[in-house]
Amino acid sequence: MKSKLPSSVLSVATRLRGRLRGRHFLLLALLALAIVGGVESYRAVGIVREVNRAQELVRSGQDLLETKRLDATEEELVVAREDFEAAEEKFASARSALRHDPIVWALGRLPIIGGQVQTVASLAEIGEEAAGIGVEGVSAAEEFAEIRTQEQGTLPERTMTIFERTDPHVAAIERRLAAVDALREEIGDGGLLPSVRSAVGELDAGRETLDEFVATYRRARAFVPEFLGFSGPKTYLILAHNNAELLPTGGLVSVIGTMRVENGRIEDLEFEDAVEFSRRWRLSSDTYVEPPAPLQQYLLKDFTWNLDVSNWSPDFPTSARQAQRFFELGGGFPVDGVIGINVSTLERLLGVTGPVTVDDYGVTVTSENAFDLTEEHTRVPFEPKGDRKEFVALLADEVLKRVLRPAPGMWSPLVDAIQDLGNKKDLLLFSHDSGQQELIREFGWDGEVNDSSGDFLMLVDASVNSTKLNVVLEQTIDIEVRLSNAGSARTFVTVDYTNNLAPWVEGRDPELVRKLMLDGLYGGYLRLFVPEGSRIVSVRDERHEIGLEEFGDELGLTVFGRFFALPRDTQQRLVFEYIVPAAVGTRSDTWQYKLELSKQPGQQPLPVTLTVVPPERMEITSAVGNGDVFRVDAELEFVLDRDWSLEFELSRRS
Repeated sequence: MKSKLPSSVLSVATRLRGRLRGRHFLLLALLALAIVGGVESYRAVGIVREVNRAQELVRSGQDLLETKRLDATEEELVVAREDFEAAEEKFASARSALRHDPIVWALGRLPIIGGQVQTVASLAEIGEEAAGIGVEGVSAAEEFAEIRTQEQGTLPERTMTIFERTDPHVAAIERRLAAVDALREEIGDGGLLPSVRSAVGELDAGRETLDEFVATYRRARAFVPEFLGFSGPKTYLILAHNNAELLPTGGLVSVIGTMRVENGRIEDLEFEDAVEFSRRWRLSSDTYVEPPAPLQQYLLKDFTWNLDVSNWSPDFPTSARQAQRFFELGGGFPVDGVIGINVSTLERLLGVTGPVTVDDYGVTVTSENAFDLTEEHTRVPFEPKGDRKEFVALLADEVLKRVLRPAPGMWSPLVDAIQDLGNKKDLLLFSHDSGQQELIREFGWDGEVNDSSGDFLMLVDASVNSTKLNVVLEQTIDIEVRLSNAGSARTFVTVDYTNNLAPWVEGRDPELVRKLMLDGLYGGYLRLFVPEGSRIVSVRDERHEIGLEEFGDELGLTVFGRFFALPRDTQQRLVFEYIVPAAVGTRSDTWQYKLELSKQPGQQPLPVTLTVVPPERMEITSAVGNGDVFRVDAELEFVLDRDWSLEFELSRRS
C-alpha cells in the first residue's frame, strides 16, 4: 500500500502569484501552498520529511516482501518488519501534526484549499494503516517461514497449520483495509489538485491489489482444506492428456490415475494406461456408446466412444463427467472430482523442480525433453516391466516428491507455476460438490465454456488421425470484425496451419518417428464456438468455397465445424465468415463492443491479430484487452495463451 504527498511547489506558487493580489491574500496563499504544494515551509517542513522517509520505508519493506515472498529468510523478514514499524511511527507523527497544528487547522477551513488540506491529512493516516498492513504481512510471512522449516509432513499435510497461524494476521489486514476504505470514502473524487489526485490514484491501485490478495486467500482458505480431505477422505480421477495429439480439453487421455487424500496426505496414488483401460473394457463388455458424429466419422469409425477420447466437449465439467462415466463403465469407482493435466503441466513443473532422474530407465527428464522421453518410453515396451504406464508413474512420483516437499527457494516459483498453469488451462479441476465447484470457478481453473454478454469466440482443434503432429503444427489466427450501424458483427476468422514436420524429424529414430507421426498427414477437425443465433456465411480455403460440415448448438452457443487434411511440410488456410446479430450495445451515443476470446486447454500459445472495423460515421475511442490499453488506430496483436477479454468503446465522429 503506497501513499505520497505532492511536491510541485514552484508551479503552484507561480499560478497563485498571478491570481492573488495584496499582502493579506499573498500571505494566505503562501500558507496554503505550504500544505497543498508539498508542506515545505513553516514547521510543516519536518512533517514532509517524516512522510517522505515513511514512504521510502514502506516501499523498501514492500519491495522485499514482493521479491522474496514465500522464500524470505528470517533475517530479511526482520529488516522488512523494522522498515514497516518505523514507517508506521513516522506516518503517525505526521498525521498527528497535520490534525492538530493550529495553522493547518485554520487553512483546513478555507474554501477550496481546505479540501486539499483534509485530503493530505487523510493520506498520512492511510499511510499509517498501510505500514501497519505491512507489519501484519511480515508476521504472516514469519509464521509461514517457521512452518516451512519443519521437517515433518509434506506441504499439503501442513496446510491447516499454515492457515490457522496465518488467519489472525489476514483478519488484521482486513480490519486495516476497512479503515483505509472509510478514509478513502471521505476523500471522494472531485475537486482535487492534479498532484493530490495522483496520490489518491496510487492509493486506489494499492487498495485493489490488496483486496485481490485477501479475496484469493479467503477462497483458498475455503477450498484447499476440503479438497485435501481435512473434512473426510477425497478421491480424484486424474486425466493425463497428451496435447501432442490435441483434443478439446487438452489432448488424448493417454494415462489415467486415481488419488485418495486424507488430512492432506496422499494415501493412495495409482496410474493406468487409458488406452489399455478402454481396450480391456471393450473386450469384457458389448456396451456401445455412440460417439459425436465427427469423432465417429474421422477417428473411431465402428469403435465405441471410450475413455481416451471422452473429451470431445471443450467444456471441462462436461468432459470430466463423461470421462468418469467411462471410468465407471470399465470397472472404476465413484470419485469426488476430476483433475486434468497435460504434457505442458509436466514441463512447467519440471521448470521449477529442475531435472528429474528416473533411475529404472536410466534417463534424466527436463522441461525440454519431457515430451520426447515420455513418448519414447510409452509407445513401445521397455524394461523394467514393459508397461506403457510404468514410465509415467515413476516420473510422476519423482516430480510429486519435489512438489510436495519444496526445496529452499522453490516455494514462490512453485506457487507462480501452479497459478500460471490454471490461468492457461493446463491444470483443470472439477468437483461434484457445488460449493467447491463455485470456488474453482472463482479461481478460473474450471475450464467451463460460458456464453457471455456481447460477442464470444472459441476455436477448438482436434487431431482425428492418431498422430502426435500437434507438437510440430504451427498456427496463427487473424480475426476481422466489421460492425454495422444496426449493432451486428460480420466476422472473418482466418486460421493458417503449417505442418512443419521436416525440422523435427532430423536426428530422431526413424522407427519412433513412424510410430508417432505415421506418414505425416495431419487430420484436423476445427470447430468455432460463437454466440447463439450466429449465421454462417461461408467457409473457404485458399482456393475456393468448401462449405460447412457441422452446424449446431452446444453449451448455449452455436457451433461451426469443418475437417481438413494437412500433409507433411505443407500449409492450409481456413476462413470462416459469419454474422453475430446483436454483438454491440447500442443504447447510448457511446457504443460498447465486447469480445470474449477463449483459449482451448492444452493448445500451445497462438499469435492472434484482431481488427475491429467501426460502422460508418463512428470511430473507436478506446481499446482494452485483459486490462492493457491498445492503440485504437492499429491492429491488436497478442498471444492467445489464456482467455482474453477485449473491450472497445465507439463514439460518433464529430
